[in-house]
Amino acid sequence: MRRRSFLKAGGVAIGAAVTGAPAAEAATSTSAVGPDPAVVLTARLSDVLIGARAATGPALPTAGLTRVLAGARAAFGRSDFLALADQLPALVRAAEAVQDASATAQVYTLVTRALVKLRPAGLEWISADRAVRAAEAAGQPLILAEAERMLSGVCRRAGDHDRAGALVVQAAERLTLDGRDPRHLLLHASLLCTGGYSAARAGDGARARDLLTEAAATANRLDGVGSARARANLLSHRVSVEQVLGEPGAALQHARAAQGVRFPDVEREGRYLVDLAAVQLQLGQHGPAYSTLLAAERRAPGEVHTRAAVRTIVDALLDQNRAAVPGIRDLAARVHVPA
Repeated sequence: MRRRSFLKAGGVAIGAAVTGAPAAEAATSTSAVGPDPAVVLTARLSDVLIGARAATGPALPTAGLTRVLAGARAAFGRSDFLALADQLPALVRAAEAVQDASATAQVYTLVTRALVKLRPAGLEWISADRAVRAAEAAGQPLILAEAERMLSGVCRRAGDHDRAGALVVQAAERLTLDGRDPRHLLLHASLLCTGGYSAARAGDGARARDLLTEAAATANRLDGVGSARARANLLSHRVSVEQVLGEPGAALQHARAAQGVRFPDVEREGRYLVDLAAVQLQLGQHGPAYSTLLAAERRAPGEVHTRAAVRTIVDALLDQNRAAVPGIRDLAARVHVPA
């Protein structure tokens, strides 16, 4: 009953309602301590990004490369970052060998998406730059806009909020919004969400909320799977934007108002729950924040065991009264934080 009270008070019940987590799955626990995915990813990608770009693997036909890339994206969607660490180096070498600019851009964009889960180390700049350069050579607007979205995130992490915001807004303006290709609408909404988060990081709350309002207008033009993806992404960004702006109460209101939202994959669901835990920590709700991390771990263990933001939250919880967060030492071990 004590855990149940934590869940209700802290908003994990909100998260469970949003995500539709099965009761049986919510009852399971994760106790094993495995390899640190952040360390493995860094080591494997360092080998292929630094000083080894000319080392290529076997050239795959375009269809084969597309299939392998789809498998790597699926691993990312599952937050299986250890599998991704195995797949990405070979995928980078194969993309370089086949000399297909479009495929190369998509591979380096996926590499950047994985690296921005980790603490900044410089590798993300290399992959983001290569993604944008290859996308420019490919001449495909969607691929270029997605590469620029990831470069925007790298700039934001370095504190260059103006460039981060300009990249995504300009990319959004280049998309075709006549509705004939819903992928443009979906990416437009995503770019504006990213821009809103960058504005929040810069301390510009009005700009951040305006961009999220524009993203919502675009999301309203979508239906089916596209609509579900856009609405889940919008919810996640609304919660994180308000948290960054120092308005955790508003963040929880967004979560409570989004009961019908379902996340398209494990990675996005886990990311949302981690952001919700950050909101609870900001409110001083240490027990609920811990419970939310446990819920995130049950749904997306790879996300929790890899993401730098989780380690920051766990560090903060370790500094609090541990009576309020029983089991925090075990969680710290699983997310590779010294206790």
